[in-house]
Amino acid sequence: MNIIDKLEKRFGSWAIPNLAIYLIAIQAIGVVLLMGGYAKEVDLILHGSSVVDRGEWWRLLSFMMMPKTLSPIWLFFAFYIFYLMGHALEERWGAFHFNLFILCGYLLTVLMAFISPGAIITNTYFLGCVFMAFATLFPNVEFRLFFILPVKVKWLGWLTVGAYVLTLFSGDAGSRLCVLAAFINYGLFFGKALVNSFKAGKRRKAFQSEQAVEADQPRHVCAECGATDKSDPALDFRYCSTCAQCFCEKHISSHEHT
Repeated sequence: MNIIDKLEKRFGSWAIPNLAIYLIAIQAIGVVLLMGGYAKEVDLILHGSSVVDRGEWWRLLSFMMMPKTLSPIWLFFAFYIFYLMGHALEERWGAFHFNLFILCGYLLTVLMAFISPGAIITNTYFLGCVFMAFATLFPNVEFRLFFILPVKVKWLGWLTVGAYVLTLFSGDAGSRLCVLAAFINYGLFFGKALVNSFKAGKRRKAFQSEQAVEADQPRHVCAECGATDKSDPALDFRYCSTCAQCFCEKHISSHEHT
């Protein structure tokens, strides 16, 4: 029983089913606040200095309200895709496991805000970690880019990882910290499986190499002339009942017994 199973046994009743719907609802509230002019983006983002110095504790939740876009069409598709991914992960893992994944990602992201209080922290990379998890567990699911081009989600996942790595080296402090939180969260839940998969791949490759070497080895070698079933596949090979050695058809009768 791993640690997640132990935690689920103790706290499983606390899990929130259909958590993806609640996360979408939180962002929908943010959309209403921004589009209605009740708040600005600067009012929702998280930075540790505002929380500690000015007591703006609501930012610990409000940064989760930040939508990636305010375009109604793109919002619909963003919410729909996020729901599909969240529902699929919850179906695969169970509600508690998915809840724990989201909670760890949230706490790690908040932690980064206090490691660098002046950094601007958003939910972009935290939610992107959900996409990386989905791409790992469902690599062959196809998305249609621009509603036309079918692309397997595993390739989009690799593009996301590549973009995150670039952000680690070229992004601002807040973006780098958010990416770091996303990678740590991903590693906590997938690190062991990825290491085991890598080791299994190495063992499989080594086994295939051994099989290939064995396949190249001749089964029969003439003790007299050295001909083999590989070098001379047309030859017949027999074993001498007296000396228990293999000979080709040319030498089976003419060789000297040992």
